[in-house]
Amino acid sequence: MKPNMPLIVIDTHVHMYDCFELATFLASAYKNCQVHAAHRQHHGPVLGVLLLTESSWDHWFQQFVTFADQNTDISHPGSSTWHFRRTNEDFTLFAESTQGEKLLIIAGRQLVTKEKFEVLALMTNQTFQDGMTIQESIEQVKNSGGMPVIPWAFGKWWGTRGKILTELMTSAVMSQVLLGDNSGRPKFLPYPEHFTLAHTQGIRILPGSDPLPLPSEYWRPCSVGLSFKTALDDATPGIHLQRLILDTGTATTAYFQHERLSRFIKNQIALNMRKHRPATAYSETK
Repeated sequence: MKPNMPLIVIDTHVHMYDCFELATFLASAYKNCQVHAAHRQHHGPVLGVLLLTESSWDHWFQQFVTFADQNTDISHPGSSTWHFRRTNEDFTLFAESTQGEKLLIIAGRQLVTKEKFEVLALMTNQTFQDGMTIQESIEQVKNSGGMPVIPWAFGKWWGTRGKILTELMTSAVMSQVLLGDNSGRPKFLPYPEHFTLAHTQGIRILPGSDPLPLPSEYWRPCSVGLSFKTALDDATPGIHLQRLILDTGTATTAYFQHERLSRFIKNQIALNMRKHRPATAYSETK
């Protein structure tokens, strides 16, 4: 492997909210990529990758496409100016800053199943309906060409749903399905038994930041994730990246940090106090 091969740093579970300042959010993502690169003692080029997991009411990726088509830059005092550039794929684009920072943004969705699981549809620009069974959700994501991921969520892998997931993980349905971990999982909880099962089943676990809809969460993108060294095709980076992630022979480095107990409690209180309302797409440039 060439010594100047780019380090690809991937956050596999990224939400964006209207309470985030977009230019600062992107700058934070790249900064976190640089921190990880330093830990790996990598001194070559770095490409950050944000795998979006948009809820049914969100349309951030389409907003970025509009920015690219209209040659619209975004900026914020104290942050770089960012420009968006299309690829030859309808589900990927690049965000590049005046400071040389570069991020690959990939479209994706988060589905809520009939059983109240979450299923991520990574690397697809297709929309889906909520309320399908988990098996139907997985098949819909596969049919779209995307990667289905079942992410950990507080309390959702316990009890009856935990038994459903165990049965699912030992069935043929799990072919080409992955599990997801996220930085909101507090350290005081025991290691999820389904992750242990995943290791025995050869199922890859994708770490992601999973930011909460709170202004204080703007710093999270790429604070956890996975990385490996490769040169992606600029024209079709999503197809190339998906193939590498699904290949169990691809050697990846996962990096992770647990949520602190104090912050976990603080965030749970803030979420309970926050009146639920759909997030709106970024509607103005600064």
